[in-house]
Amino acid sequence: MSMQASSGSQSDPEQTQRFEDWLRRSLYRFDCPDAHTLGEYALDLLEPDYRTSIAAHATGCDDCRAELADLRAYLAVPTPIAESFAEHARRVVATLFAPPADLAYSRRRGTATGDAQIFEVDNVTVSVGPGTGSGTIVGLVFIADVSPERLVGGEVRLVPIDTPASPLRSALDDLGNFELDNVPPGVYALELDLPHELVVVEELRVD
Repeated sequence: MSMQASSGSQSDPEQTQRFEDWLRRSLYRFDCPDAHTLGEYALDLLEPDYRTSIAAHATGCDDCRAELADLRAYLAVPTPIAESFAEHARRVVATLFAPPADLAYSRRRGTATGDAQIFEVDNVTVSVGPGTGSGTIVGLVFIADVSPERLVGGEVRLVPIDTPASPLRSALDDLGNFELDNVPPGVYALELDLPHELVVVEELRVD
């Protein structure tokens, strides 16, 4: 009696190749640390003993050495930090123009005409004076050929010069007015965030 091997027991070259490919993919870098661990190694965040073992592995692993080289190159590139308005805006200094005398807008929101001051730079005019209440400062910003509505929300900062206190803050309304309350006597810098520029009054005395 003769016997023949069934076709199922014969070697299938294509199936064998597929198995070898799968095995190769499965075992590829199976003993390598994962990307997170390599990242912590590059940032020197690992415990000394674990770091030593990773270093010993990387010494003999071309793939890990290449990955670490890529990580270090990436970490060496400076990370850009978004600039605030004050950092990237053109900074201009407004200088004292003259007492407002008969300027009508100096009386807005209770500004006492005789005590208000006018500062100018380029096409920007800033009127600043005491308000009707104690410790209150009011002001008006006017920019030639610019609608007051474009100034809405622009930040106003009163920065103490002679004390380490935090700046007092306000915002421009739809007429270009601003008001600062509870202002202690002292010497301040007035900063105004306007479209495309930061206008600064370098010295403003409050009595």
